[in-house]
Amino acid sequence: MPNTPRIRPIYIFILGMVIILFFYLKKEEGSRGLFAPSPQKKTTTLVGNGLFSLSSSNVPSPVIDIASEDLPDWALINRDGLTAFNRENYQEALTLFQKALKQRPENKVLKKNIAQTYAQLGWAEIRSSRYPEAILKFDKAIAVVPEESAHYIGKALAMHRLERGFEAVKIVGVGLQLNPMDAALYKIGGEIYYDQNEYEKAIHAWENAVQIEPGDHILSGNLKKLKREHRLFSGFQREGTSHFTLLFEGQEDRSWIRPVLQSLENAYQEIGETISYYPQRTIFTVLYTDQQFRDVTKSPTWTKALFDGKIHLPVGGKLQDTEILRKLIYHEYTHALVYQLSRGKVPTWLNEGLAMFFEDGINQGEPRVAGRWKRAQQSVISLEKLHGSFMSFDETTADIAYAESETATAYLIRQYGFFKIKHLLEELSSGTPFPEAFDQTFLISYGDFQTELWKDVFRDK
Repeated sequence: MPNTPRIRPIYIFILGMVIILFFYLKKEEGSRGLFAPSPQKKTTTLVGNGLFSLSSSNVPSPVIDIASEDLPDWALINRDGLTAFNRENYQEALTLFQKALKQRPENKVLKKNIAQTYAQLGWAEIRSSRYPEAILKFDKAIAVVPEESAHYIGKALAMHRLERGFEAVKIVGVGLQLNPMDAALYKIGGEIYYDQNEYEKAIHAWENAVQIEPGDHILSGNLKKLKREHRLFSGFQREGTSHFTLLFEGQEDRSWIRPVLQSLENAYQEIGETISYYPQRTIFTVLYTDQQFRDVTKSPTWTKALFDGKIHLPVGGKLQDTEILRKLIYHEYTHALVYQLSRGKVPTWLNEGLAMFFEDGINQGEPRVAGRWKRAQQSVISLEKLHGSFMSFDETTADIAYAESETATAYLIRQYGFFKIKHLLEELSSGTPFPEAFDQTFLISYGDFQTELWKDVFRDK
């Protein structure tokens, strides 16, 4: 009998795996499919005054990499769409995914890709402060894949930024019905309730979020601050006008409350007339004792007052020096106005500079910090280093930062006027980066402005 070559078991195994892979690749439907974007992990943080922000990580990657000649036409188009998606060319990716879907109208993977791309376009609109456009993008994502809870996060956040809190809460509820363990939905829901001063609901929402993400230390810190405020404010009294709600400890004699409200209204009218802007949202103002202020805000000892969405004033009971109160109110109200006008995107040096300018009333824009600047005996800090919060500064550095902020802002006002300042704030609210907005508004680069400022103002310091 002739010798018959024996087929080794390893070759049989390899042949079997090739056959299995072939039939697997021929399937057009599946839980993930060919070159389907993997789900993006969303991480959320609460920063500053509790504003919600969201970032993406783990960009989609192909599930299986095979030669292009082995793919059907729709899968090739889908792969090209994924390449565009990974390069953040979302509009191009959307066009390609939609083209592929025309060939396979019921393909769940392609629908998911289209929904994810709409969502990415929605987040881009949020980053640019184009909230109505963002809502439209998330609506399209929801229409394609209504069971994805992440799309409701974006829509709720955009509505919240448009101060459509009642509608935003409903959207959060829909998302939680789909995914009761989505911490991001609880976070944005808590922020909405906090801004509406519904403390118990906000606490409940953030407690749920912390249970799901116990490692979110920023959220835990915000929750502790919220609970401190709630314990304190639950015993406070309220008085208000059409523009302000004042919280204070109850006293039999309330005659001193009226001057506080009147000073707030004066600030609303005078500063609003100068900048030609009047905030529509009611502004909460809280009066504390010095100790209450430190306990609630945990601010540095050099802080005289604070705005974090509410105006916090450590003035206690009746004030003997009403001029000090007026300065504090005008300063912090300016922060509230600037925050609403710029949607919180203004550099700190300009924000503080405007507040210091107005705390003494409307003047000629002349800086009154020369003596303080000389006492500091420090080098000039570049304005780029004064874009973030001053809260981490020690008192000496803070003194320099405030002095420079006031001087730079007064110089800017004197050179260009309030009309241009308002235009700059509006540009920032639309998401334009500060150097670009500065250049467009004043027709001078941010760097050249600083050179001019140091030469004209600080040359003798």
